[in-house]
Amino acid sequence: MQRMLSFLIAAAMALGSYAARAAGDAKAAELLAQARAAIGGDKAAKVQGLSCAGTVARSIGDRQISGELTLDVQLPDKMLRTESISPMGDSALVITEQGLNGETLLRNTRTLNTPPGAMIRTPPPPAPGSDAEAQALRNSRAELTRLAIGMLLAPPSSMPVEFSYAGEAESPDGKADVVDVKGPSSFAAKLFLDKKNHRPLMIAYRGASPRMVVQTQRVQRGMPPPDGPGHNDVQPPAPEIVDISLFFDDYKSVDGVQLPHHLSRSVDGQTVEELTCKSIKVNPPFKPDTFTKK
Repeated sequence: MQRMLSFLIAAAMALGSYAARAAGDAKAAELLAQARAAIGGDKAAKVQGLSCAGTVARSIGDRQISGELTLDVQLPDKMLRTESISPMGDSALVITEQGLNGETLLRNTRTLNTPPGAMIRTPPPPAPGSDAEAQALRNSRAELTRLAIGMLLAPPSSMPVEFSYAGEAESPDGKADVVDVKGPSSFAAKLFLDKKNHRPLMIAYRGASPRMVVQTQRVQRGMPPPDGPGHNDVQPPAPEIVDISLFFDDYKSVDGVQLPHHLSRSVDGQTVEELTCKSIKVNPPFKPDTFTKK
């Protein structure tokens, strides 16, 4: 069951003195040790790669769309999320790939089986070397870090972070210990750990509102697209920075490691995305071209 978004912080980390900071760090280390033991201890520490195959559901305005999902992670710095979605509710299929491989941004979109007279327009990838590409790379690296911390309770070595105790949170569903997470490039998040079983419940952070921009339209046979021949790009508006919560639940054992098989993302109390892993493979043998730029 998804936990309520409105956690009330009951105690905050003491600020100002070195002793208070040290105590907070020691408490955070204790909580993380308990949590790592709860998800598998040494077995969890040996996980360097994950592959999830399942489904994705997303809200786009007043529409709900769903499709197939593959999420591949190879620590310390590789991630690829592949989605296959039919935004028109028919045979048309939009396949999107996004992630990173070290300092290389991975972005690719393909459209298959578009009905006659229809056109699907998707945002173009950021221009190579642009500020937009650099920001997209930072966003992908931050998402990889959140997934690594939320699922394995250890940041990738490519993104060293610091943990400190932030207090307790309480909701009608129970209580949680809260750990602050901070890292390079202004990375910041709060990790919520269930006080009963010590497993991760949620990561809260500030970021761009998740979205998928797809435009569909009918064109008259023999006529070029309204924006000119070959033009199939749509420029989305600037993203809004919002409070986001990424929930982890439906834990199942995979090779002795307790892993969440359901992840949901909420903005302002509204669920905007749900990922359901039908299967997860630990340390899979990825193909050599899995994390290559298409």
